[in-house]
Amino acid sequence: MNLLEGTRVVVIADGLTDLGGAMLAKLGADVTLFSETYKRGAAARLAWHHDMRPSADGETLESLLDSADILLDGRRCGGTHDDARDGRPALIHIVANVDNDRTLPATDLTLMAASGLMTVIGEPDRPPLRLPGEQAYALTGIQVATAALMGLRARRLTGEGQRIDVSATQSATLANYREAIMYDWTGRIGRRQGNKLVRGASGVRQVWPCADGFVTWSMIDNPAMMRALISVMADHNAAGELADIDWDAILVADTDQAVIDRWQGIVADFFAAHTKAELGAWSLDRGWGLSTISTLDEVRDSDHLAAREFWQDVPDGKGGTNRLPGPLFQCHAPPSEGTT
Repeated sequence: MNLLEGTRVVVIADGLTDLGGAMLAKLGADVTLFSETYKRGAAARLAWHHDMRPSADGETLESLLDSADILLDGRRCGGTHDDARDGRPALIHIVANVDNDRTLPATDLTLMAASGLMTVIGEPDRPPLRLPGEQAYALTGIQVATAALMGLRARRLTGEGQRIDVSATQSATLANYREAIMYDWTGRIGRRQGNKLVRGASGVRQVWPCADGFVTWSMIDNPAMMRALISVMADHNAAGELADIDWDAILVADTDQAVIDRWQGIVADFFAAHTKAELGAWSLDRGWGLSTISTLDEVRDSDHLAAREFWQDVPDGKGGTNRLPGPLFQCHAPPSEGTT
């Protein structure tokens, strides 16, 4: 099912609109890449633009807009098309700026810094870090696509298009789900904690090495979860003093850090002795709240994702293909009567 079949989109790509255009294309829209004010490398262009068609020689923005439903107008590098809706009242014009009230040059790095995300990413005694890739651009692209879908819905109800402004700074800030809310309610500014989740008087580890990689899990105030983990550890003679703790009678968040560290050392030894597959299976079966951390190759080669038709093979322009995420949704007909 192509949700947006028949919908025509024009993209002025500058980093902020690219993923938005790709998402609309994956929903079935006919997306034309009119121009790139931000020149990506070949691999990045393949990943972000492969579902769009480049504008043809002689095609002008004006001619494309005359038949377009949506314009994704990226302004990270400047530029203005404020008259795009003149004579086109049904056009949905999405403008992606660095911020709603100003147009300034920006990079993924500066957007991450302005959002506050870098304040909480990294080790406390080292410089701040940004998330890998171009996450601020991607986060803005998601909001751009969302705004376009909302604009289509509004047009269906009213018959009118509209201009919708999207702030890249705000898009990245909204991804910082906890720190902004904490500041609004308490005035407290979060700090980098590294591999530690701080609650109350103590901090607990979040990422752990295991026999063949890494898992994520935290010792939190969830007695049932703790008992489930320690039951398996006890089966392997690895629970130590953890088996003697009444988890209903304590609060991990109020426990002395030195004690937490000692307990976590026992858990660390157990995790290190087992594989991701073993730990993940126990977690699903017993309710530990543990998740395995997949490498990029493991994601690409996942039988689970392949069975759900997650991937598509895209020509790389060199005679080969690259495996990239496919449609956002897969819809299949229900089984016919009498089948299982």
